[in-house]
Amino acid sequence: MALRLADEEIIPFDYMSYTTELEAYTKVVEKETEGTTVSCSPLYNSIRALKKAATKVNSERKDIQRELSSKQLSKDSMRIRGLNDRLMQAERAFTNREGIFKQAWYKHLIYGPSEQNDWDTASYPGIADAIATARSSNTSASWKLVQHEVHRVARAVAQASAVLSGSLT
Repeated sequence: MALRLADEEIIPFDYMSYTTELEAYTKVVEKETEGTTVSCSPLYNSIRALKKAATKVNSERKDIQRELSSKQLSKDSMRIRGLNDRLMQAERAFTNREGIFKQAWYKHLIYGPSEQNDWDTASYPGIADAIATARSSNTSASWKLVQHEVHRVARAVAQASAVLSGSLT
């Protein structure tokens, strides 16, 4: 993996597959919060924006690769640098300096350990931990906290899509 990252002209991050995974994780959250006041609409909306940005990036990547192979573009082009910068920054957008719910030292809002299982990687770990807490206490405030975590993740996904599309640097 490190060798591939080092040798590729364009960083091989695939945000289209990322959106498919995010949609699947959101369906799980939706199922786990069924019958509560929690809405997954913010997640679905931000994932749609990310999918649109990822489509644009994939098209841009193909154009650049075609120009590279036909020698119309040099390997040190600022277009390549700009695309690579956006790809890296988009991944950073999924982090939050406050960290995830109950485990502030973990910064990635999409993947990380869950409080229920330190050894396995959880999807939306902050949301998963908030759901577990809400289930055990079953108070209005605890379900509002789940909604808050959903909004935090949705904002991170929206920020990643803004970075990918070039509207936020």
